Amino acid sequence: MTSTTLPILLLLGGFVLQLLLARWLTPVGKGVLATAVVFASFLASLTLVPASMAGVAAEAMLLPGWDGPLSIGLRVDGLSVLFMVMGTGIGAAILLFSVRYMEHEEQGTTRFYAIMLVFIAGLLLLAGAADMLGAYMAWEVIGLCSYSLVGFWYKQKAATDGARKVLVITHLAGYGFLVGLVLVYARAGTLAWTDPAVASAFTSGVAALFIVAAMAKSVMFPLHTWIPEAMNAPTPVSALLHSACYVKAGVYLIARMYVVGGGQWHEAMGTPLLAVGCVTILVGVIFAMAQTDLKRLLAFHTVSQLGYIVVGLALGTDLGLAAGLFYCLSHALFKGTLFMCAGAIQHATGTRDLRDLGGLASAMPGTAKVWIIAAASIAGVPLTNGFVAKWLLFSAALDKGLLVVVLVGWIGSILTAFSFLKATVNAFYGVPSKALLGRPVHEASPSMLTGMGSMAGLCLLFGVAPQLLMLPIVAPAVRSLGFDWAVEMSWLGILTDRGTIAVTVGGGVVLASAMLGLLVYRLAQAPAPGLVSVYSGGEPLPAGDRPGAVDFAEMAETAFHPVYSLDPDPGYLRIWRALTRVAGAAQTAAGAVLEDRPLLPIGLVAIAALAGVWLV
Repeated sequence: MTSTTLPILLLLGGFVLQLLLARWLTPVGKGVLATAVVFASFLASLTLVPASMAGVAAEAMLLPGWDGPLSIGLRVDGLSVLFMVMGTGIGAAILLFSVRYMEHEEQGTTRFYAIMLVFIAGLLLLAGAADMLGAYMAWEVIGLCSYSLVGFWYKQKAATDGARKVLVITHLAGYGFLVGLVLVYARAGTLAWTDPAVASAFTSGVAALFIVAAMAKSVMFPLHTWIPEAMNAPTPVSALLHSACYVKAGVYLIARMYVVGGGQWHEAMGTPLLAVGCVTILVGVIFAMAQTDLKRLLAFHTVSQLGYIVVGLALGTDLGLAAGLFYCLSHALFKGTLFMCAGAIQHATGTRDLRDLGGLASAMPGTAKVWIIAAASIAGVPLTNGFVAKWLLFSAALDKGLLVVVLVGWIGSILTAFSFLKATVNAFYGVPSKALLGRPVHEASPSMLTGMGSMAGLCLLFGVAPQLLMLPIVAPAVRSLGFDWAVEMSWLGILTDRGTIAVTVGGGVVLASAMLGLLVYRLAQAPAPGLVSVYSGGEPLPAGDRPGAVDFAEMAETAFHPVYSLDPDPGYLRIWRALTRVAGAAQTAAGAVLEDRPLLPIGLVAIAALAGVWLV
């Protein structure tokens, strides 16, 4: 065991302990064990940071006792360390949240925590795999874990349907990864990411196959439709799936492709990937605005936010990659926090429907504060890491003269702010809904608040001092992809290498935005001198009424009606039904022909086997 393999082996050891001690541990004990294991893996991942900062790629065998083709080689560089730190750090906070969230589950907690540990280990193995075959194996492990976790409540039809949809869409698209690596091996005779022979075999066609696989994992339009159906999983699963371990697998694959041949694939595939990212930004946020289910709203915002990350990677510049990877880490923090807040709300009220919520800020003040910080971050409010991520992304796009990318990102940010304003007001402010009247609503437990509060605190820390994340984690990852890039960043994300005017303008914008935000906050806190009439479109609302989640969703559906017609799900369902009918007809025909002739299939199999031996 070495420091390189330790983070993965700790998680696999925790998986074994969960199975061995299941009979003696309570649900809380299982959660504490899983949290401790992932936190230990996080600390072990941090020990890899100094080597990555020095530009050293550590190589090791995961299980050195294994020989030959079964050996699993690791090559941990700066990009690997970024995803390993992200997966274990976010995973530890989410599992801490899970301890009390899952304590009342009567069965399945061993299965839950064991698979969660393998889920995180799969991401670490994907990030550290030295070759494409090891990465593909980890890719499929992650997919199977997500299938099992999304269908955790397998007695509920919605959960099993969602799990099947996740598996079908991502697995079928994942064959692009498999076909691509087979083509590379046939041409190069090796699958090592950094082998020069792989670079010559890695054509734009192979890159396109890899990108299709990444699009499904990272919910790019039009392969994003599985993600709202995955919301029938327990909230810790949703938080981990959306923030770190699943949707980020595709991000990793796109970033890792830059080490092959100096990123030559980008010349042919960069523009299409950029277009897909921009469309995904807008489609995701527009669909989110029409949701009244809190977790489905967050799911579609995951689609939109992954569009920003992919846009950064698709720019193909040092600053673009830095922006995309910083955005990747920032998204993990604020989206994991938002999902945990949604879980705390559902845990306390029994619902996540915005139509049945309201006034929770008085009963759940800690959850409300954490939610507001994370919501501000995803909307790009100054002093949060979300603002720095967007600032870097827009700067990288402007460096390439891509004003349309900035415009798309700006529109997406405005719509995101409106969407979360709706969700925040309807969940935490106003009077409680009729559904909550007489129902005792409790604050989240201390461990739940600690889990989500720690991540919200990092959203603020890395918003004020992003260099704390950029210097040790992001910059080594960018350099490991072949870019000679030095961080020139000050407080609040101001880029000091962009010239005096840019620094002055940037500082002024940040300061003005911060002062505007403070002014809005103070006005919101000012007591009203009396009753205030609320108007909607110039007409007074009935007494005691207020614009609600349904009003906002209907407004969005009316304003963006043409966009909702872009939903590819009906087309997928038609294809699926047609394939099902064809398969059924073939089964019926085969049964009618072969059931009375048992020697016929045996003969056909024998002929096929002989033909295969002859061809080989």
